[in-house]
Order: sequence, then C-alpha cells, then structure tokens
Amino acid sequence: MPEHHRRAKATAAANKYAPRPEGSAFTYGVIAVVLAILTIVVIGMFYGLEVFAFPVLLCSGLAVVFVLGVLLRRHRQQLHRQAFDHEFSDQDSTPPAE
Repeated sequence: MPEHHRRAKATAAANKYAPRPEGSAFTYGVIAVVLAILTIVVIGMFYGLEVFAFPVLLCSGLAVVFVLGVLLRRHRQQLHRQAFDHEFSDQDSTPPAE
C-alpha cells in the first residue's frame, strides 16, 4: 500500500480517540488564564474576598496557570502522536475503502 494511504488511514483512526489539538500553545495558555481569572473572581464574589489585594501573588499564579495550559497542549499533541504511531504500525497493506 502506498505510504500516503497508510498515513491517511492512521490519521483517521488516531483522530477518533486522540484528536490533534487545533489551537496553538499560546491559545491554550491564554484560555487557561482566562478560565482561572473567571474562577478566581466567582469564588471571590461568593466568599466576599478581595481577590486583587495581592497582585504579585495573583500574577505569579496566573503565570503558572499559563504554563499548565501550554503543557496540556503538549500532552495532547504527544497523545495524538503516540496514537498515530500505533495506528500506523498496525496498518495492513489493504487500500483504503472509498
């Protein structure tokens, strides 16, 4: 079977259970920061806390959250690569069904 057919079948099979991340690492980080800010504000409003009283602590925590968002994307990309490699190695020599 031609190489491109094997790659197409492996990509289709891998995308079913480990889809490739669509956004960039920066996008994942920004989304993580926005979600963290929303969570902090909602919790602060619920408990009546002044959440912006410690800006250095808040900014350092948000930097950690940004890095965690980037690492999440990297982990999802790695899972996709592993799934693709597994599916590619399991492909037989039959042509794809059209």
